[in-house]
This record gives sequence, C-alpha cells and structure tokens, in this order.
Amino acid sequence: MLQHFFGLFYLLAVSQLLTFTGSYADECPVQLNPQRVIVEFGGSVSADCSTSVPHTGLGWEASEGGVPMSRDSLITWRVSNLTEWDIEPICFINYNKGQCTVPLPVTIYKTPDSVSISTVNHTGPMMEGNQYELQCDVLNVAPVQNLIINWYKGQTLVDQTNFTDTIKTPVSKTSKLLIRPDRADDGAQYWCEAKLELGEEGPQPPPTAPSKHLNVEVFYKPKHSSSTETISINDELNCTVKANPAPTYSWQSEHLKETITSSVLQSSTISSGNYKCIASNSQGNDTKVFILKSTGSYADECPVQLNPQRVIVEFGGFVSADCSTSVPHRGMGWEASEGAVPMRRDSLITWRVSNLTEWDIEPICYINYKGQCTVPLPVTIYKTPDSVSISTVNHTGPMMEGNQYELQCDVLNVAPVQNLIINWYKGQTLVDQTIFTDTIKTPVSKTSKLLIRPDGADDGDQYWCEAKLELGEEGPQPPPEVTSDPLNIIVYYGPIINENKLPSIVPVFRGYPVEIVCEAEGNPTPIISWNLSTTDIVYSETLTITESTPEDLHCIASNSAGTTIRRVKVSIQGISLNYILSFAAAGALLLIIVTLLIYVWKKKQSTGSNRSQ
Repeated sequence: MLQHFFGLFYLLAVSQLLTFTGSYADECPVQLNPQRVIVEFGGSVSADCSTSVPHTGLGWEASEGGVPMSRDSLITWRVSNLTEWDIEPICFINYNKGQCTVPLPVTIYKTPDSVSISTVNHTGPMMEGNQYELQCDVLNVAPVQNLIINWYKGQTLVDQTNFTDTIKTPVSKTSKLLIRPDRADDGAQYWCEAKLELGEEGPQPPPTAPSKHLNVEVFYKPKHSSSTETISINDELNCTVKANPAPTYSWQSEHLKETITSSVLQSSTISSGNYKCIASNSQGNDTKVFILKSTGSYADECPVQLNPQRVIVEFGGFVSADCSTSVPHRGMGWEASEGAVPMRRDSLITWRVSNLTEWDIEPICYINYKGQCTVPLPVTIYKTPDSVSISTVNHTGPMMEGNQYELQCDVLNVAPVQNLIINWYKGQTLVDQTIFTDTIKTPVSKTSKLLIRPDGADDGDQYWCEAKLELGEEGPQPPPEVTSDPLNIIVYYGPIINENKLPSIVPVFRGYPVEIVCEAEGNPTPIISWNLSTTDIVYSETLTITESTPEDLHCIASNSAGTTIRRVKVSIQGISLNYILSFAAAGALLLIIVTLLIYVWKKKQSTGSNRSQ
C-alpha cells in the first residue's frame, strides 16, 4: 500500500512540474517591434524589445549589435552596417519564472550585380518552326528563395522561374526559356527580369533588375493568303508576299514569252489565261495561280457549279464531285488522270473514282459556251501516319533536376505534311506544337523535338506526342489523330528539408530532453544524418536533445543529386526558483497526505486489534 502512495506522489509531482513548465513555455513576456526585419546588405537596422512585467534583466544576444542585460523595460538592437548573412538576434528576459528568449527573424537581401539575356548555342537569325533556348543569367543575388525570374516578350509576361534553395548568401542563378518562333515573332524583343519578392514587410515596390532586350530575327518562307485569285483585265496581278529574307519572283504561263522577275504584272499587257507566280527565298517557296479573265459577260464567270467545291479524301478512298450548268452549251466534261468523263450535252456530269491513289490529281470541269472555260476542283488526299513514337535523345535512365534533355517525336509516312501538326503533351497539358510548311503532297516522315529541363515536381510525369491532320471544315471531324505511347520520366532531385517540422531554434529545459525530427523529400530517398561535431555523427531522422547537446547542430540530407544542410541552434532554458519552490510545496503537501493516511490506517488496525481482545 505504501508503494501505491509513493507512486501516486511521484506522478502528481511530475505532472505539477510539467504544468509549470508548459505555462512558462507558452508565452515569453516580451514584445518585438518590428516582429521581423528585412534589410539590404550593408544597410542599417534596428528593433525594439520591450516588456511590461517586473524582471531582473533584459538583453539582446547577437553576433553584431548585442545589448548587455539591462533593467530597462525597452532595449534596442541596432546595427548601422549589417554585413553578417546568418545573424540571428535573440531577445532574452530574466523574470520570476526564469529565463526565456524570443528570436528576431532577419532577412538580408542583395539585388543582383547584373542580369543578362542570351541565346544558347546559336547566333544569327532563327528559322521559323525550329526550337531555340534563351538564357537569363542573374549574378550574385540574395536570398535566392525570394528570387523570381520573369520572362517577357515585349510587355507580355510569358514565363516565370522560382527557386527553393534556402541558402542566405548571394548566389548566381540561371533560368532558361524554350521558344519556337514563327513569322509573327520576327522583330520581337525578349527580356528577363530578376525580382525579389520579400513580402509586405519588404521594400515596395519589390526590387527589380531587368536585362537588356534581345531582338529576335526570324527567317520564314513566303506564304500567300490564298493559292488562287481571279483577276479581270485592267487589274494587276500582284504576287507580292512578305518573307524573310525578301523573296524573289518568277512567272510561268503559256502566254509569257520572256522571263519576268517582278512581283507585279499589269493585266493590260498580257492575254487572258492562267499565270503561276512562284515566290522563293532560302526557306522555301510558295505558288499562287492568277486566273485572268477577258472582258465581256463570258469572262465574268464560267457558268458551271461544282459540288462540292473542294474534296478531301483519304488515300485509297472513294471520291466524287458533280459539275452542273444551267445554260445551253455545246458540251461539258471532266479532264482528269483518273475518272475522266468525256464531253457530253448533259447539264450535270459526275467525276468519280472508287480507289483514289494518285497524289497529284487535278480534275478540271470544262464547258463549251461562247468559247471554252474551265473550273479546277481542288483535291486534298491525306494519309494518317503508320506510327507515332516518342523517345529521349542520347539519354537513358533517370534525369537529373536542372539538366536539359531532348525528347523526339517520330511520325512515319503522313500526308499532306503542310496540314500536319505535332502536339507535345505533359500529362494532359499541351506544352508545345510543331507545324510544317512543306508543300509536298506525297507521304513523308517527320521529326519534332522538345527541350525540357525537369525539376523535382516533374518526377513521375508522362510526356507524349500526337500527330494531327488539320484538314479544315471540309475534312473529317474530328481531325484524324495518332498518338504515341507515354514516356514516363524519373527525375533525381536534391533533398528538400521540411523546415516546418524542424525550427532553426529549439528551446530545451534543463532535465527535460526534447526529440526533434529532420524529414527530407528527394529522389533517390535522402540519407539523414545529424552532425554534432567534427567526429560525432548520428544517422537518424530523429535526435534527442539534452542540456549536454552542442549548441550548434546540423541536419544533413544527402542523395546522389545533392546535399541540403539545415542549421539548428539549441537554446538551453533554466528552471526558476519559483518552479523549485512549487515542486517542493507540492511534495510537502503530498507527504502530509501520505502521513495522515498512514496514521489513519494504523489507527484502524489498532482499534480492530483491541476489539478482537
């Protein structure tokens, strides 16, 4: 029974002490103003620590600007030229419950020495449809975790890069932007900007440093807005088209007897008929046919109607089109290398092919009416690709965070390539497109490449590509698509320590060990160790801290992709005389209770013994 009493005494005493300790730790009776400071490197900084309770000493512990213990109710930490990146000022107070401390978070920032933009592995003009990489270099900036690199095209924000490094001292950082310029980008200006987002307490507006502008010159082939145009006499045949480099021109027609290199023909100097203009430069060529009609009612319109006015058919498929007229005529027919229809006196004739296999077919309906006129039927023959596949270029295995890799999409035997679009997807998000300007009608194989720079968030993502034939409203709906299998990527990235679970300052009360946890995310899984000294290393996520633990600890998380270190400062807290007296009082009270219980018990035993006699 006595053992039971003393066990009860022990439990009550410990709970009493823990109650006191918890109450003490909940709140330290000092106020910091401001509660956090953000200051430029080399700048002046100050913060007040005040209290409204009686105390025996109030002071600041700091490697710069420390304030000795004072009996004042307000003391100021002040540094006129702050140059220590890792400074951690702590306000402390000694009062009737012992000593407690409150750290002042300090963020020291530095704007970059320079911000510059450049192209990677390329000089000179860019080619339309090709992919290029731009690079933004930011030199000596801090803290990098507050740095944002913004990318602009003109005045439009096109991309952002954030950083998760926790290093406080200045570092240099690089951001890269992948672009695939087209003709509309010729003359565009790209630039980047380093921005320090330091929160509401920081300078407003946030400090920014822009780069110079990078002017982009894009080479692109000629491309007319339409492939044919009907012109009346007295109008000009204007083949002028925008291209870079500037195009040269040539004309073809049975009515031309000499070589013409100008972009414009005056219709008054030539006969009615068809005139083909070819605009060319180093990037390719484009053809436009001008149909010059003579004056008079006949020339205004060829009195036949095609239905449909354009046909789009899969290679080997069935196709038909009607040619009709509502005027008297001496004969109409279809000229075609397949399915030709001889001249007839009917008002409707049909061109029909059951198995179309001629890629360059050009059926023409003609009618003899006040002479002869013709109307061509545009035919587009398409073929879906035999296969679409995705692969990495010159790489196998996991990718390393921050490195650049090239993915390749191979599309085999597709036509017509000018209607082909290769779409790149990351998961379900469209990330890039490749279009083609080749005018070849027969099947070809095409390749598209995508540059990626994966980070830890991309680990496990799937990339895939899709070949899509955009054949317009007359084509099949939805447009034909063939997709690749997904490519799963594994990204190795350095450890990221969970700072929410591991504060930078850990208070420890004498006699009461504290267990702290260092958790880190990374791929491969990080190895966690605690560096207590140059020779004392503990390999574990958890560490038990006592009053004998060194003041400065380092959690080290390492894997093959990198190492991250988190510094932890141990702050030993004493137990005040008030706690000891409270503990003694509780013990004395329990001792009295135990003594009384023993007395009552013995009294009952004695009484029972007398009765038995």
